[in-house]
Amino acid sequence: MVAEGDVFTTDRTVLIGTIDGWCSALLDELAAVERELWLVVAVTLIVDVWLTHIGLQHGLHEGNPVMRAAIETFGIAVLGLTKIGVLGLAGLTRQLLSDQRGVVVPLGLALPWVAAVVINAALLVSL
Repeated sequence: MVAEGDVFTTDRTVLIGTIDGWCSALLDELAAVERELWLVVAVTLIVDVWLTHIGLQHGLHEGNPVMRAAIETFGIAVLGLTKIGVLGLAGLTRQLLSDQRGVVVPLGLALPWVAAVVINAALLVSL
């Protein structure tokens, strides 16, 4: 790949602004559903804590060693309180970002939390 002014040359030519434009359009699309993303975050928070609690009752172990130690010491409520703390910090962080870029905050929570719920549910179904 060779840089020539504002154009990178490969097997095809793409203007640098094209990627910025694509990312900007994607963020605009996501910003339109930001409220729904926050709802997904809230629901997955509750479902993840519930499924983790059920899994622990059935002999499964928390995968995060720090959370495992905290749950063993303080109980399952510490998982919920930790997630609520993360949610609060995310809300504060969201306030510092522009409307367009702020959507990455709920998206950054929703993706791994949905994955955790899917994994927990799959583990429980396999019991």
